[in-house]
Amino acid sequence: MALMILLVLVSLMLAFAALSQTEPAIAANLMLRHQSQGMADSGVEQALWALSTGAIADPMAGSTAPAPYDGNSFLLLGGLGGYVVTVANSLDGLGNPIPNERVITSVGWTPTNAVIDTRPKAVTKVQVKAMRFKKINPPCALCAGGEAPPGDTTNVQIGGSATINASNVSGSPTASYCAGQAPTAAVYTQGVVNTNGHPSLIAPPGGAVTQTNMSNSNFTDFIFSDSDIQMLKARAIASGTYYRGSQTWTSPPPNGLIFVDTPSGNPLTSSPPSSDMLTVDIHGNWGSGWSGWLIVAGSMTVSGNVNLTGLVYSQNDITLHGSGSGGINGAVISTNRVDTSSTNVDSQDIGNMPLTYNCPAVQNGGGSISQNWFTKPGTYRQLAGQ
Repeated sequence: MALMILLVLVSLMLAFAALSQTEPAIAANLMLRHQSQGMADSGVEQALWALSTGAIADPMAGSTAPAPYDGNSFLLLGGLGGYVVTVANSLDGLGNPIPNERVITSVGWTPTNAVIDTRPKAVTKVQVKAMRFKKINPPCALCAGGEAPPGDTTNVQIGGSATINASNVSGSPTASYCAGQAPTAAVYTQGVVNTNGHPSLIAPPGGAVTQTNMSNSNFTDFIFSDSDIQMLKARAIASGTYYRGSQTWTSPPPNGLIFVDTPSGNPLTSSPPSSDMLTVDIHGNWGSGWSGWLIVAGSMTVSGNVNLTGLVYSQNDITLHGSGSGGINGAVISTNRVDTSSTNVDSQDIGNMPLTYNCPAVQNGGGSISQNWFTKPGTYRQLAGQ
């Protein structure tokens, strides 16, 4: 019995001795692995910084960014290692670059990627999609259409003493343009424009007061795709400015991105159930203004002494009736997605609310919307290889 116990103890001692020899190597390899992961993630952060600061041009001149973001440069990070990072265009199903998306591939090395260095090495390869908010540069202060179902007509009704100003040389206040780009009309629509009362529509220099009967395809560059809408929805959820169903605001909501979704949370279709129709009602005598992007998967009504700066975007109809010193500084876009089969007409009713075109305010939400690049949710993954 004593001999058997001795044999067991000897076996355990030998096992522990073996572990004591291999455990430091395992721990060292694990540490190298974690360090290479950190290097790879640092490469992603460096690429996001370069995209956001303009160190990488937007758009890029080629399919990949120039050095050191072309996958051929080892960037040393302290004494622990470094990374090789590639920034490339993200392509749609037809092989065309997606303007506000990039693919970042980063390979992290610890302690180095030098072949002549014989020290133990670890390598981790990661890939993410980077994106920024779509740069909206509408050709109009009021844009109506773009998603109207076939056979549906967008009817813009402008009355009272409404003012729509797309000129940067006349009117008060004057319009503001993005560098190298100017609007083509005060009102731009897939359908027709009707006026009553004494509205003031001011064309941009060299442009038109109204452009009518424009095809839906002409709206593609300045309206949001379904994937854009899903991204905006996810960002609003993350920032706590996501709402479902009809809303009434008698005072300013938080500045920044606001997304008002259908009651079900499903995308708005051309023939939604009545339970998924919603209206955002903005009215009152606001003591302060609001700035940002207001995205509504339904209809919107704005009235009273209300000041909005940035982008007002509705996937259905918009009614504007201002009073006092209220107004909109930016652009209003109504895509008319819902098929109103009973009347075959969608409408934008613009009453006594001044609307002044301001492209920079549209793009940055009056200073409340960042155009920095960020990781597209759900796209981070590790890859095999180097």
